[in-house]
Amino acid sequence: MSLIGSEHWRDAVRKPGHALAAMLACLQLALVAGYDTWPGRMLLTAHLGAFLLWQPMVAANRRLDAVPLVLLLAGLIVFQLALGWVSLSVWLCMLAGLVVAQAASRSGRRERFPDLLGFGYLVLVLLAWVVPFGVPLDPDVRQLLARLARNTGYVIVLAVALSALLKRRQRTGALPDFAAAATAMLAVGVIVLTALAFMFLAGASYERALLQSVGSVALALLMLGWLWNPRGGYSGVALLLSRRALAGSLPLEEWLGEVSEEARNAPSATAFLAAAAKRMLELPGVTGVAWQAEPGLQGSVGRLGRHANRIVHGDLAVTIGTRGAADAVTLWRWELMVNILAEFLVSRRQAADLAEIGYLRAIHETGARLTHDVKNLLQAFEAILYAADSGFERDPEGTRALIQRQLPALAGRLRLALEKLRQPGIDASESVSLPDWWARLPARLHDVACVGEPDSMLSVPAGLFDRFVDNCVQNARDKADVRGRPNIVVQLTGRGRDFALDVRDDGQAVPPERAMRLLREPVASDAGLGVGLMQLAREAALLGWRVRLAENRDGAVCFRLDRPQAGDTTR
Repeated sequence: MSLIGSEHWRDAVRKPGHALAAMLACLQLALVAGYDTWPGRMLLTAHLGAFLLWQPMVAANRRLDAVPLVLLLAGLIVFQLALGWVSLSVWLCMLAGLVVAQAASRSGRRERFPDLLGFGYLVLVLLAWVVPFGVPLDPDVRQLLARLARNTGYVIVLAVALSALLKRRQRTGALPDFAAAATAMLAVGVIVLTALAFMFLAGASYERALLQSVGSVALALLMLGWLWNPRGGYSGVALLLSRRALAGSLPLEEWLGEVSEEARNAPSATAFLAAAAKRMLELPGVTGVAWQAEPGLQGSVGRLGRHANRIVHGDLAVTIGTRGAADAVTLWRWELMVNILAEFLVSRRQAADLAEIGYLRAIHETGARLTHDVKNLLQAFEAILYAADSGFERDPEGTRALIQRQLPALAGRLRLALEKLRQPGIDASESVSLPDWWARLPARLHDVACVGEPDSMLSVPAGLFDRFVDNCVQNARDKADVRGRPNIVVQLTGRGRDFALDVRDDGQAVPPERAMRLLREPVASDAGLGVGLMQLAREAALLGWRVRLAENRDGAVCFRLDRPQAGDTTR
C-alpha cells in the first residue's frame, strides 16, 4: 500500500498544475524568509526542484544520466553563489517567459488560467519585492510594496493550488510557444530597465518611474500589435514576415508567377526546365542548377561547385549548387520550389498526352467514318456491276446512261474519302441545292422509293446527306430475314428550313436496350446499327444538324435527319 501511495503522490506532483503551485509556493516562502538567509536558500533549492518537475522542455519522468546530473549540481552551486537581487530578477524574467510559453500551448481559457495567475504573481514579485531591494527607495515605500507583494502572493499561490486540485485531469499543452516566451521575457525586462532609467536619468521616484515604464511599454506593445495585424483590410507586419520567412529573399508569389508564365510560354519541357533553372539561379547564394527529369531530358546552368544539394520529387531530380552550406529553412524552401516545378512538369506531360489522345481519337473516328464510306461505295460499285452485267442485254442505252451518271458521282465521293485521309477530322461537306441532290438520289438507290418535293431555295451538305441515306438504307437491308428484305422509303417531309429527311422501313424494330444507346455510343450487333450512326450523329451535330430515331416499332422504323429547334435537345 505504501508503494502504491508513493507512486500516486509522485504522479500527482508531476502534473503541470501541481508542480507550478509547488514552485510558486517555495518561491513565496523563500522571499518571506529572506532569499539571502539559509532557510531562504534551502527554499530556493526546493523551488528549483519543483521547476525541474514543471519545466516544459524535458519530460518530468526522464532519468538523468551522470553528466546532466553533474551539470545540474554545478548550476545549482553557481546559482547559490551568485544569488542576489540582479540574478534573482533575471531568473524571474526567464521564469515568467516560460510560464507564458506554457500558457500559449493550451487551447482553453480554463486550462490557461493557472499559468496566467502564475505569470501575474512573478511580475508582481519582481516589480514590488525583488527590484526594490537594489534601488534607492524610501524604507516605508519599500516595506509597503513588500507587504503588498507578500499578501497578494499568498492569495495567488493559493488560487493556483486550488485550480490545480480542482482539475483532476489537467492535460499538458502542446509544444511550448517559445516566441511568446521571448516576447514576455523581453517585455518584463524592458519594464524593469525602463523604470531604472527613469529613476537614475530623470530623478523620478521608483513608484512614479514604474508607472511611466509600464505606460510606455504598454503603448509600444499596443502600437506593435496594431502594426502586426491592422484592421480595415490592410496587410500588417505579420503577413510581410510570414511571406519573407516562407520565400527567403525572393517572395514566393513572384516566383510562382514567373514559373507559371514560363510554363505557359515554353515550347517544350526542356525549355521550361531551363527557364525555371535560370530563375532559381537568381536566388541568393545559388551558383548553379542541374536537373534531370527522364533519360534525355536533362541540363544545367551555372556551376555547381563544392556544395551541392540534390532534391528529388517524383521523376524530377534537381541539384542546386551554393557558395556555402545551406541551412534547414533554405533547403525546405528549395524543396517546395522543386515540388512545384515537378507538378508543372506533370501537368505539361498530361496536356501532351491528352493532345495525343485527341489526335488518335480523331484518326480513329475518321477511320470509322471512312470504313462506312468505303463500304457504301463498294455496295454502289457492286450495284453498277450488277446493272452492267444484266442490263446491257436488255437495254444497252439505258444501262450506258446509268453508268455514265453514277461513275462521276462515285468518283466524287471517293475523292472526298481520300481528302479526309490526308487531313483527319470532320469535313465540312460541299453544299449543293436540295433539288439537285434529290434528283441524283434515285439513280444510285435500287429498290428504294424516294417520296417528297424538295424546296428549290434550300442548300444542304451533300456528303452528310449521302452518308445518312447510305447508312440507314444499308442498315435496313441488313434486317433481311426469311420474309426477304424490308421495303425502304426515303421521304422529304416539311417545308422551308423545317424540312426533314426520313429513311423508313417496315422491318423489325430496334431492341429497346440498343435504341437507348444508339447514336450515343458503339452498339455491338450482327447487322451493325452502331458505329456508323454514332459517327454520323456527331458529324451532323458539328454541322448544325441532328440524327435521331423518330419512330421505332415493328413494321415502322424511321431514322430522321433534321435541324434541331431552339431549346430542343432530343437526339
